[in-house]
Amino acid sequence: MSILFKKLFSKKNLLNSMLFSTRIFANAIIPQESSAKSQERIDIPSVISYRKESCSCCKKWVNHIRDNGLKVVDNIIEDVSAIKKQYQIPNNLKSCHTAQIGKYTIEGHVPFESIKKLFREKPIIYGLALPAMPLGSPGMETNKVHSHSYKYESYEVFSFSKTGIKKVFAKISHQ
Repeated sequence: MSILFKKLFSKKNLLNSMLFSTRIFANAIIPQESSAKSQERIDIPSVISYRKESCSCCKKWVNHIRDNGLKVVDNIIEDVSAIKKQYQIPNNLKSCHTAQIGKYTIEGHVPFESIKKLFREKPIIYGLALPAMPLGSPGMETNKVHSHSYKYESYEVFSFSKTGIKKVFAKISHQ
């Protein structure tokens, strides 16, 4: 009887061990798959930014980009218009600062979400622009004062070609 008991006990231990190992393996695999689906991995190169030292909203935009995990080379220059001319920014799309990310030119307070979309989709365009300086865009946020609050503007981020053709790339709404 004791030999039979030992054989049954050993088979039971072996089966339990196999089931336990399978559960551990499955639990190790499944969370990795779900986190890979929920976290989008997009390779975005370092940002080369050009701005005037006196422009505090431009510095806030640089911080917005850094806060979203991108590396930024922050170039302080006197003549931003020379950079805009070098990168062929159309007059109707100009803003206060210019950046280069990989092969794309970024003009103005373009939000990180639009930059992420740009590198996820990789369209054949020259760059993205957010003309003017819409209230509520990255770097153009204001602090709420107890007596009143600010209504942020909705705005459009444009893609543009090297020849200046622009199209709406993203619509940002502050409701």
